[in-house]
Amino acid sequence: MAAKSSAMSFSFNTKLSVVAEDILELEVHIDDSNINKSKFYWYLAEHLLQRQNDIEVIASEEIISIRSKVIPMDIEKIETDVSSFEFSLISQIDHRLEIPICYEQTFSSDLKEVSNQLNLSTHEIIEIHSSATYEVKAIGFTPGFSYLGDLDEKISVPRLSKPRLKTSVGSVAIANDRTGIYCLGGPGGWPIIGATPMNLFNPDDNDSVKLIPGTKVTFKEISIEEFRAIKSME
Repeated sequence: MAAKSSAMSFSFNTKLSVVAEDILELEVHIDDSNINKSKFYWYLAEHLLQRQNDIEVIASEEIISIRSKVIPMDIEKIETDVSSFEFSLISQIDHRLEIPICYEQTFSSDLKEVSNQLNLSTHEIIEIHSSATYEVKAIGFTPGFSYLGDLDEKISVPRLSKPRLKTSVGSVAIANDRTGIYCLGGPGGWPIIGATPMNLFNPDDNDSVKLIPGTKVTFKEISIEEFRAIKSME
């Protein structure tokens, strides 16, 4: 299935694969490498949800998963709605966010261990982590959890051998080529190197989501006093 934007000079081809009687996987191949694929998937998923009430849609970095609430699925309608998506309507949206982060020991339970693994000082790790601009690649795992890339390979470390059952709200962690923010806390398997006092996700407020795929993120190092001051105002 192919579609072409009437307002932009690019086209995209899609492949729908039936995974189960109520589940489809959608892959998109875009002919322009400058198009942000994560952002594309996010808005395409929103587009499908707005046009259909009987499906659930999850956007990842590589695919969109579509689950039908009714069987048999109306695959033809899904294909039609995908073809009607107009990426040019959102291609100019530029989300950018500076996030305060405190790397003090109170909030960075794994920073010293990461320092030992990498043979870098904690100051060097903080400097590298806070000096980059990241992009939200996907949202998932737990509600609001954001996968930000790409992490500098100098501070790339593996996931924890034993995941935590509980992670504090706002914890900032790293693993492999990603850094992530536990917006709601919960279980987690990434080494924690800091925390943000900013409320990035409220499950009771649809307008509270500050991080979506395509958002450009920078971190600003703050002191523990600044952390507490910001937290008190949230």
